[in-house]
Formats: sequence, C-alpha cells, structure tokens
Amino acid sequence: MKFPEKAFYVKQYNIENGLFSLCEDEYYHATKVLRLGIGDTIVLIDGKSTGYFGVIDQLKKKTLSGTIKKVISNLGENKNTICIFPGLFKKSRFEILLEKATELGVKEIHPIIMERSIVSSINMDRCNKILISAAKQSRRSFFPILHEPKRLDILLEKNKNCNYHACHLEAKQNLSIQKSRHAHSFNIIIGPEGGFSDQELHLMEDSGVLFFNLGKRRLRSETAAIASIALFNEIAEIE
Repeated sequence: MKFPEKAFYVKQYNIENGLFSLCEDEYYHATKVLRLGIGDTIVLIDGKSTGYFGVIDQLKKKTLSGTIKKVISNLGENKNTICIFPGLFKKSRFEILLEKATELGVKEIHPIIMERSIVSSINMDRCNKILISAAKQSRRSFFPILHEPKRLDILLEKNKNCNYHACHLEAKQNLSIQKSRHAHSFNIIIGPEGGFSDQELHLMEDSGVLFFNLGKRRLRSETAAIASIALFNEIAEIE
C-alpha cells in the first residue's frame, strides 16, 4: 500500500462512521498538486494525536471523501515530551525553528520576551500555519501548541514545578550527564540572538534551572534549539 509523501489535515468533525472528508484547501492539494484520485490511499492527521489511513471513494467539486481503513493513535509521535522556551529573535529564523521543532516532535512552544530580544511579538496565525504545514510534511498527528509570548520572570513564576534546562555557552556541563537521569519530559530554554543577560542568568539560577552547553562554538539561536531538541530526543531513546 503506497501513501503520498505528505499527510492531510482532517478535522475531527469530518470523520464519522468510518468515513472522512477533506476541506477545500486539502482537496486542492490532494487532487491538483499530487494528482490523487478515486482508489488512491491517503494519510490523514487530526492534529490531536490520531492518524488515519484511508482510501479515496468520491471526488466532487471542491470535495474529497473516502473510507477510513486504519486508525493509529500517536502516529509519528515521540515517546517523550519536549517543550521549548525560545527567546524571541528575528522572524525568518524563528519560523525556521518552528518548522524544525515540529519535525523533531516538540509538543509545546513558549516564546519568551527577553532583554536582548529584538522583537516582542509574533504573528500567531502565520506561526500556527507553519506548525500545521510541518506536521503534515513529517506525518505527525499532533500539532504543537504555540503559546503567546511571555516575559521570563512571569514564565518561571507561573511554572515553578517545571524542570527547566537552559542552553548556555558558558555552562560547565554538557548533556552527557543527563543520560543517567531517568526522565521523558524536558523543558528547554534557549536564549535570543544576543544571549542571556546577567540578570536573566541569575533569575534562572535562583529558580533552579539546569544549564548545559553544546560545545565551544557560538551557535545561532535556532541552531542551538534544534541541536538541543535532537539531543534530548536521543537521551529519551537511550533510556
């Protein structure tokens, strides 16, 4: 059974009694771009952690519908839970991070307004569209939850019981020591393009944040975030 490379977003209310239908945008991509037709197999995701394998039964004007053949919980999802807390940085690079974090399985994204952030807001609608597109491309059934930007002090105060790890060039330890810690839930703080301020470092230290480094090279914020996510994924797999 051959499936298209890209999955399609199906809203939960468009699945009923073993049947599915797609909205106009998804219909267009399936029929006009990928040239799928009646009898072709298709991968569907609902954005809430469920995936489906289906067969196209009917094509009408702007409407595609078919039969669900298999339901798979957590299709394309990791066993661990990773949330990232990136300091806001340049729009083009932040959008790269959104895409790659989705592909790597991140569950939640909490943008932080930091002292050295060059922006203080994001276009939530545009960012969520990027998350959905990346999830469809990588065939993961859960769409990451994007939160409104917050200041670091508010974030730490609101989530006192979270175990945070912050990527910092001058940290004394790397992630190797984490392999001895049995955990499958990680919260990763990444600084903005100018790095953390002294005040932010003191605030995180006082809040019990654990610091780690990714080596001696100075990395761009999105690179540090992507590398950190990949390494924490590896830690969970080892355990």
